[in-house]
Amino acid sequence: MKRNITLLIALMATMLTSMAYAQNPKLSELTIVDKVDVTLTAPQARYENTAQRVTVDLTDALSKLGGGGLGMALHKFYIAQYDEQSEGKTDELTSTFNYRKGWWLTDIYDENIGEITGECVADTIYPAVMYIHDVELDDKQLSMTVGQVGNATIPGNTYFALLYYINGSNAIEIAVKMTITETSLPKLAEMTKVGERDINVSMYYNGSYKYRVIDLNADSLYDAIHTQIPLPDCVGYEEGLNWGQDMQLVLYAESEKDSLTDNTTANYGGYWLNKDGFMCNWGATGCALFCEPDNQLGLSALHVGIYPDLSLIDTSVKTTLYIVGDKFYYQLNIKLNITPQTTFAECETVDVLNYAIEMVPIHTGGTELLQADYMNNAIDLTNYVLNTFESNDVVFCTPVYIPGTGYNDMPSATNITGTVISDSVGYLNGYQMTDIRALAEDDNSFVHVAAPFNPSIPILTIAYGIGYKDGKLSFWQKDGVREVGDYYTAEFYLYSLDDQKKIKLNINVIYVNERNPVDIVKTTDITLPSWNTDKSDYASTKYDLSEVLDSLQCDDAGKIVWMAYNDLYQLIIPSNYDDLYGFTFTTNGRLLAEDANGAVFRVGYTDGEFHSIVMNPSDNSDYTTSIVAVYNGKGYLFNIKVSPTPDTGISEMRSEKLEVSDNIYNLAGQRISSPRKGINIINGKKVLFK
Repeated sequence: MKRNITLLIALMATMLTSMAYAQNPKLSELTIVDKVDVTLTAPQARYENTAQRVTVDLTDALSKLGGGGLGMALHKFYIAQYDEQSEGKTDELTSTFNYRKGWWLTDIYDENIGEITGECVADTIYPAVMYIHDVELDDKQLSMTVGQVGNATIPGNTYFALLYYINGSNAIEIAVKMTITETSLPKLAEMTKVGERDINVSMYYNGSYKYRVIDLNADSLYDAIHTQIPLPDCVGYEEGLNWGQDMQLVLYAESEKDSLTDNTTANYGGYWLNKDGFMCNWGATGCALFCEPDNQLGLSALHVGIYPDLSLIDTSVKTTLYIVGDKFYYQLNIKLNITPQTTFAECETVDVLNYAIEMVPIHTGGTELLQADYMNNAIDLTNYVLNTFESNDVVFCTPVYIPGTGYNDMPSATNITGTVISDSVGYLNGYQMTDIRALAEDDNSFVHVAAPFNPSIPILTIAYGIGYKDGKLSFWQKDGVREVGDYYTAEFYLYSLDDQKKIKLNINVIYVNERNPVDIVKTTDITLPSWNTDKSDYASTKYDLSEVLDSLQCDDAGKIVWMAYNDLYQLIIPSNYDDLYGFTFTTNGRLLAEDANGAVFRVGYTDGEFHSIVMNPSDNSDYTTSIVAVYNGKGYLFNIKVSPTPDTGISEMRSEKLEVSDNIYNLAGQRISSPRKGINIINGKKVLFK
């Protein structure tokens, strides 16, 4: 008995092997025992693939096929293949899927009748028209996904494919027929508006296809439509990728007044539009602007741009687009103002930022520009740039510095030079800065100025490299060139001609033994008095550091280190720091150079109080500076105004006699028998006595 079982297993293995290596069946040698039609209709997929799942009962057909048991387990679905020679189908069938348990199908051209027959066969080379995927036979139920390729079918035509389920020389022929119908365009009068937004865009003309990215606020747009339609929670919505596509939302334009069209003429389902705001083709007479969804963000970000036509300067173009889902639409009213190109000089300086970048000199014996640690010397301006500029066209530049003349005030393509083209750093869109000594304007001393490479100026050495990419400023250096104590100052700009704005960046690069980076985690503004009430010494202002300790994640105020900015905007503690009086500042609020004249005011913090004083009691000026509480690499920055008339929070002013029961204290918290001229604390309130 055991031997018989062994022989049976061997025989089965031989059968399986022979069947696995058998040639594909030929259609001409098959006997069709039954034919089954699977018919469906589908509106034309004008731009994207669409499909539907269909199921058919094969109980009767399978009963005619014969066979069963192990043989039935080996049965497969077959389909004809495309023959390049005859441009028709081959007689030899195939069971090899070309995608997801199914086939992409190409329609056949019949030379005898001179037209497409409508029959589609498996192919991976020629453009597909329809597809059959995920073919499954569960007991007697056949199910499959039948779809059409976007913009490949013609309304009124029927496309079909013949599948064959084979047992020996017998076969069931399954004709899958798909009739294409016209796609009906929605009509505004038959839909309900669920929201509306006005979009006003201004941009300058420079002969290119400029555009701005408009944030359509995917969350609010989704909520507006979702309240009407139970849209699915899809990956595209959650991650912001191809937003709207999985929700079956479509962007429509108008072909004429109140007539919608989805005949997209721009990228990603967008439109070219003429001066009247109606859909047109690129380059058509009157072509004025384009509106198209973002390639990755879909309908959550709309690109609005201009057609490069000089006649559009000083004009406004209006159009209306509609985001449609089911019987509801969201309306976008777009107005594009096209202006002449502005100049750098016409851009308003909206902010000035000061930075100190510390770098440790590299001395490894190499000669190439090194950038291994450049991201450790980075300034992240991503959010700042997004909040400052509306345009996506923000340029980083530095004006040329000419010895004896100074910086050129008009950066342009001709005088912004020195873009690094090295393979290792060129992608950072940056500059190789050189070393120039220049006279300081205030005291005739020499300062080190960094300037972009300029062939007309003798190069001393490379000072450093700087680049701007994706909102970040990064720095690098050349090996073996710089020493501790070297420093360089230079000015740079981020500007947008679209917004007519620019930001000035004063960058100071300082070479140090060890970097001391501080991450400013919070900033607050406070006002301190210029002196005490009799103007004989510093003023003290109590300040609770609880919030500072929480922000710095510090458990003890005694661990905090106080620092301030010097004239290079470097955050340091000078050697002449006084524990009580704090830091000494010049008129511009920078740390006074050690052992130098020019002290104007002082600010410090100790024993729970800010201490402040202006050196000259008769000085009634306001002064501003900043000091930073630092712990474990984090900083809490105080922007401080020292003023002769600070906001003291005084509750009242009194000059009459006090009651015996009044509790009187000075600002130091000491109880006194009678009020003194100036500010006193009486019964817990600040009171000014004249």
